[in-house]
Amino acid sequence: MAHYPASISFPLLSILFSLSLYSEISGAPATNTPVPPLQWIEITESLSGSPPPGLSYASIGYDPDSSTLIIFGGESNNFPQQQTYLLNTNSLSWSSPNPLTQTDVKPPPRSMAISGRDFAASNRHGFVVIGGKGQNGDPLSDAWEFDYNNQFWTNISISQGGPSARYNAAGGTDLTASTVQDPIVAGPNNTFYIAGGFDGQNALSLSDVWQFHVAGVLSSNNVDDVVGSWTQVQFSDNLPSRVRQGGAVMPSAMVVAAGGCSSDDSSDNTCAQQDSHILNVNATRDISPDGCPAPRVGPVVVPNYNSASGSFAKQALMLLGTFNDTLWDDGNGLNRGEVDILDIDTGVWTRVIPSGDPSSGSVKYPIPREGAATFSYSQALVGGNSAVGSDVLVFGGKDADGNYLSDVWILRAYQGEITQSNETWSGFGDGNLGSGVNASGTGVTIEYLTSCAQARTASATSSTSSPVLTSTSTPTPNPSGTPAATIVFPYDTATSHKVISPVSVALLLAALVFYRMSTPSTPRAALTGPHMGFVWLAGLTGLAAYAVGIVGIVVAFTTISSTSNSALRKRASSNLSLKTNHGKIALAFFIILYAVVPFLFAAYFLRNRENKKKAIVVLEPVKERERQDSNEASFTALMTPAKEKFTPGHRATVSSPDITSNSLRQESPTRTRRRSFFGGYFWQKKERNSTESTEAQESINSGGPSHSFEVLNRGNRLRRLSAAGSNSYFGGSSHKAQTGVPRSLSDLDWLNRRQNVAAFSDLDYALTRLNRAQAATPLECARPPTTESPAFPRPMLPPPPLSILHLLLHAAILAMCIVTLVQLWERAPKAAFAVFLAWTVAFYCILFSLSWRGMPHASILSVILSSLRYHQVPHPPPNPDSDPSSRAASRSGLYAFPTDSRNPYTFHQPPVRRAVSTQEDDLLSSSTHGYPRSDEDDEDEETQQRRIEEEMARRDVSIVTVPKRRLWITNPS
Repeated sequence: MAHYPASISFPLLSILFSLSLYSEISGAPATNTPVPPLQWIEITESLSGSPPPGLSYASIGYDPDSSTLIIFGGESNNFPQQQTYLLNTNSLSWSSPNPLTQTDVKPPPRSMAISGRDFAASNRHGFVVIGGKGQNGDPLSDAWEFDYNNQFWTNISISQGGPSARYNAAGGTDLTASTVQDPIVAGPNNTFYIAGGFDGQNALSLSDVWQFHVAGVLSSNNVDDVVGSWTQVQFSDNLPSRVRQGGAVMPSAMVVAAGGCSSDDSSDNTCAQQDSHILNVNATRDISPDGCPAPRVGPVVVPNYNSASGSFAKQALMLLGTFNDTLWDDGNGLNRGEVDILDIDTGVWTRVIPSGDPSSGSVKYPIPREGAATFSYSQALVGGNSAVGSDVLVFGGKDADGNYLSDVWILRAYQGEITQSNETWSGFGDGNLGSGVNASGTGVTIEYLTSCAQARTASATSSTSSPVLTSTSTPTPNPSGTPAATIVFPYDTATSHKVISPVSVALLLAALVFYRMSTPSTPRAALTGPHMGFVWLAGLTGLAAYAVGIVGIVVAFTTISSTSNSALRKRASSNLSLKTNHGKIALAFFIILYAVVPFLFAAYFLRNRENKKKAIVVLEPVKERERQDSNEASFTALMTPAKEKFTPGHRATVSSPDITSNSLRQESPTRTRRRSFFGGYFWQKKERNSTESTEAQESINSGGPSHSFEVLNRGNRLRRLSAAGSNSYFGGSSHKAQTGVPRSLSDLDWLNRRQNVAAFSDLDYALTRLNRAQAATPLECARPPTTESPAFPRPMLPPPPLSILHLLLHAAILAMCIVTLVQLWERAPKAAFAVFLAWTVAFYCILFSLSWRGMPHASILSVILSSLRYHQVPHPPPNPDSDPSSRAASRSGLYAFPTDSRNPYTFHQPPVRRAVSTQEDDLLSSSTHGYPRSDEDDEDEETQQRRIEEEMARRDVSIVTVPKRRLWITNPS
């Protein structure tokens, strides 16, 4: 066990003991805190003159020398004001400024400004206003000062540097502090403090603290000699941001902020937070007491300047404000004028109910309001006896219904001390409650509230990751007598995050739909105008979804706040991020969907592009060599006897790639066909689509002579598949593209295999295959097309890496949709949930519809649906009544070559001689598609020779012999 010196262990034990003691009492307010006797007194009817209109968030100050209370600006009917009102607390009359100097300068309209008095010997005797919310909601950064003596305004000249323009910050000035000397601004100056606020775009952290030093001279002869400068105070802790909170500056530069919202998005009181923060500016430390009063917006926080007890100097009083009574139960405290007292040393709250005003025949209290202007003073502000106690004057505000108020109340703290409910004190008198400006405290006492405000829970247990059930805004009784329940979550974010995130997912789904619609159902088909339009829509929508998603996740991390109680703690680098399962799961899927998947797709396509470039580099030398040797190779091919083209055990020296790869495979066993559920499309390597790089490599590695004739860069063109071609392509399966279509040489690839016209045996072999393919199924030649014929080529599976990426993408999308739907169901209106659910269902319906139509061609879903579709198609038996030799009349003109028996050799048949068959031809013609041919398919030489002549007649082939024994084969069509 480690041993610590006594000088360390004793303070450590003291701290632990204090924390343990605090933990015992943190769940309830203190009920024995010394508190002065408090009473609410309304003085509205005692005032004369022209009062101000109803205002909220106005600036207020007081000059004890002239007994003048000043009220400037504020908001009325949602518009900022710039009028100045003066209240003489002796005569209790309202008036307007009467400047003794010839100046009409006054500050622009504003509300939510920082204000306080500026008394510096004979240099200045004024009231300072800093920043605020101007017209059109713009934040302000200027500073103005009102001269109490001469009743005029002057603009303070501020040196370079300072905070951004802001409003609704917590702060003010310390009335107990004396003037100081500043190294930047000469002369005696006073210091103002601001913390946090709102800059028009974002709520600022409370740890963003600045000091404003005011110096210079202000008099009738020096109307513009007041100067100011800014100094930033660095706090290591990252405090939350707050707006519409209550704030004050306590003695010894202690800034207190309580209540408010984490953002400016909401205009009601449902966003109110229960926490509070105490900032020690001199020590750059802060504590965050446990919340006890009901979470409020627009409360008032003022120091307790009552001098009856030394402990009062450490008390901050929180008054008024509004809160959502459907979510929280404060024991009806706020409606009874509740005053919440925060000890800034211990962080302990005390809730008390003061005495009310009996002047109307019944005891009444000020109604809850937001943004009231208050001023706390160490003596009574009104009445004949200023030593009776200390006053907090309250003017205006806006109630929960949106009404702007102009009434004036006094919270008077009498010179006494109370430590328990309904306790009497020395000024209690006969117990008859007094009233009016001259109330002396008779009959005044207080009531301690023994519990903190509670969420209206339906369950006594809750966790940091589980919501709390509370009563709804319109509770209706049920058989058990308890109100209906709603959900209150311990953590919350800005409304913008709740809107942006589902929009991002919805845009991503739309982008995928547009991309699917842009892909043709046939491989390597050109993109037409509509397809290109969908490509652009998919790209723009995808970029928008990506940008909106990034903004949504940033807003979530920057605006997260706690709605539940938190223990007293020193807020170091801890934050509220990733405290819930929703936050962790949503962040994980966000990273997968918005970062990992795009990166993997980009890496795949870049690698595929590099492979294509390498294939082109390998192929170029081969093409150049073949072009150089074309003349010599052609001559050699013409002079080579047919028997020399094939030698057992070796590759054919001159043939096309199809022959070299297919003719001599006698070294390996014959490959059998495989059938599968997916129609044999599991990433087969199609010889017809083999890459040119493979052929080039074979040409380089081949030991025989180079090819004499070969088309290397044939352009893509559409070809009509005949019956025989279709049958051979599909391997004789029941899925035939067309039936009953005549076969021509254009449908065969025998011409690609030829090296010279002397080798006539190749033609013989090709036509022999043609004859067997047609004779094997004579009924199919005459059968008209049926519904078996697909409207598009069969889909194919993408390459394995791309298939894995597709599965990962759709899994992440589905998971993100589920997370979004869950949160919309729990937090958003049910209409928003229904809209997003409908769009999600529509998205998947569109995907299935497009895949059923074969869009895109390379897709796992398209292959599955295609297999299901073709396996369910019935195959009708052949029609025995059909004539095998008949041909549909509608097919005339469908093909580029003649389909009847007429040809140039009908009337003139020159003598022909069949070429000697080679050993290669004998080997290849001995089987059809790897199967032994039957004896029934054999024909005599005369029949085969005539078929050759008929097929040659249908071809537009010109054989031109030129000097130097070169052979040219041209196809004018």
